[in-house]
Amino acid sequence: MTKSSDQEHASPSSSLPAYVFEGPAQVAIRTRTNDQPRYVDTRLNVWTWYDGGVALKIDWAELGLTPEFNEIAKGFMAYALEKYAPQTAFMFVRSLVYLSSTNLARRFPWDHHDLIAQLEGFKRSRHNLIGFRRLYRWGVDRGIKGFDLNTYLTIKDTKSARVDPYARIFLSQSGLDLDEEVRLLKRIEREVSSNSWEEAQFNIVLHLGFELAPRSIQFHSLDIADFEFIESADHERYYTLWLPMAKKVGQRRPERRPRKVTSRLGEKISRHISEIQRQFGSDCGPLFVNPKGRRLSVTEIGMGLKQELREAGIDKPNQVTMLLRHHLGQGLADQGTPATMIAELLGHNSTVAARAYVTATPNIARIKEKALGKSPSYQRIMRSLLTGEIVQRRNTVAERAVRGVIDTQYIGDIGACALPVHTHCPYNPVYACYTCKKFHPFADGRHEQVKEALQREAQRFIDKAEQAGDLIHNRPLAQHQTTILAVSATIERCRQHTEDVADDAV
Repeated sequence: MTKSSDQEHASPSSSLPAYVFEGPAQVAIRTRTNDQPRYVDTRLNVWTWYDGGVALKIDWAELGLTPEFNEIAKGFMAYALEKYAPQTAFMFVRSLVYLSSTNLARRFPWDHHDLIAQLEGFKRSRHNLIGFRRLYRWGVDRGIKGFDLNTYLTIKDTKSARVDPYARIFLSQSGLDLDEEVRLLKRIEREVSSNSWEEAQFNIVLHLGFELAPRSIQFHSLDIADFEFIESADHERYYTLWLPMAKKVGQRRPERRPRKVTSRLGEKISRHISEIQRQFGSDCGPLFVNPKGRRLSVTEIGMGLKQELREAGIDKPNQVTMLLRHHLGQGLADQGTPATMIAELLGHNSTVAARAYVTATPNIARIKEKALGKSPSYQRIMRSLLTGEIVQRRNTVAERAVRGVIDTQYIGDIGACALPVHTHCPYNPVYACYTCKKFHPFADGRHEQVKEALQREAQRFIDKAEQAGDLIHNRPLAQHQTTILAVSATIERCRQHTEDVADDAV
């Protein structure tokens, strides 16, 4: 007698009692500032928490989950609120909202095949897939009835449907044109009426955005106590702003790093602090406040900064603080600033994201264009520096063929090695080949397969390092980036080689 499909996927947890969420009644969350609620009341039907002055909610009645799974979802969200940043927890809420629209919301425990079929929908959104994966892993780790390890491994191996896993790091960036920068500086330097502290406040926000390019959440989190100055013996003043950074895993509060600001901006901030303390009292804590003396939300900051940019004649859709960040990153990159320094100045925990600004510069774009084989003179350089001559597979003996494993995937038929047949190469096959003169790429080799495997592996490095909260000085990732560019150049060279051969035949 054969087992049914459901029996094959049954787990020991199927004999366990149904999970019931039993608290805590209040979950402590990771807050950015002292003036926002630090706990979520789990006894309510609607759980509410705050980040950036904006309320984030989950309404359990609206989700329409089965009673048993509703208890499980509450347990998971209580865990997420305590462990992760508020916005990350809200990402999990969006995943639960999507789950509530599927067949999985109407029954629990889930049928294995039905769950696998629903993964196609989760794949359309990376955030939804990550949220569901974390939820399922949480259930497996706690041995909750209805969760089994084999199904989790299937979910873990499921990839989102984005075209290029590397695209979310190396994005196409945009900055300000020269005439836009001139207009922006005129807006910053204009005289602001002393009767309007709100107008002066957003002039400071614009000025600070130009100098340090904080995110909206960093503007929101700034306190008066984060501003300080030192006066020298000759009465020179030096101004410092302790800018809150992105939180790392395990940090309850964001660290603050000192950033020097110009005397002009420092004087503006000094006058602004005096004015808001005069209006709202000396115990006023936030640096940027609304007319009632309360900390500006990220929404209010975004709207005010957007208006300042419009007044300066800069109106680009969907870009406010990020526009100024891209502009600063591009300016630094154009001057030859290393990615490590750009990452530090922009407050990244990683040099990977900083390279997005480097790759957006016109100078780097021209280098990339040459690297991809669009310049005939550069093709000759690439041929001498990266790999040997392009060859045909049929003209190569099998013993010289290069084979290797990338991202747990066996890859062959990419090219031949010019070393003697029985010589042991001291470098890692495939990874090192595309920057080796001894490597002769096959004109019709599987180079695209190599590139895709390298991108998947690089993304896994990124994901793992982000979980650890530290991407700084990630040598394997930097090596992957170099290799991926070399593979791209080889693909272009092979394409042009094939076209040249076809032209000669005609």
